[in-house]
Amino acid sequence: MASKKKSKDSAAKKIGRGVGGAAADVAHRSKKEAARAKEAAKKARHRAKKEAARAKERAKKEAAKAKERAKKEAAKAQAAAKKAAKRAAEKAKDLAKAAKKAAATTAAKTAAEPVAAPAAQPAAAASEPPRAETLVALRARARELDIAGYSRLTKAELVERISAQR
Repeated sequence: MASKKKSKDSAAKKIGRGVGGAAADVAHRSKKEAARAKEAAKKARHRAKKEAARAKERAKKEAAKAKERAKKEAAKAQAAAKKAAKRAAEKAKDLAKAAKKAAATTAAKTAAEPVAAPAAQPAAAASEPPRAETLVALRARARELDIAGYSRLTKAELVERISAQR
């Protein structure tokens, strides 16, 4: 009888240990699958953390590069501004030299002219009607006649005031 029982046990093992044994196998497989799923989820979280860290590092590097580019651009702009200021200063010096030279030339010409000639000029200018003169000439005459606020006056107002001063 013992041999019959033994053969029944081996048959039960072959069939899947009966109904209770099959349920145990399914439960065991489910536990394994759950453990694998849990491990896969853990690995996925770990990969996501690593990828987030890499992305953060890339963003930092890009920000540093952008900052460096901005510094270079600012340095270029500053150098260009200095260059422009230097050119403007040189141009101003050149204009000042030219003005001095023109003043010296004018002074030399004035000194070389006879004294009687300038006295005759105002008489001729005074005889001209003020209406025929340009605005610049009228302002110059108003300056000579000490008319206050002449630079803001119109041509007609200047003619009127100059005529009144005669």
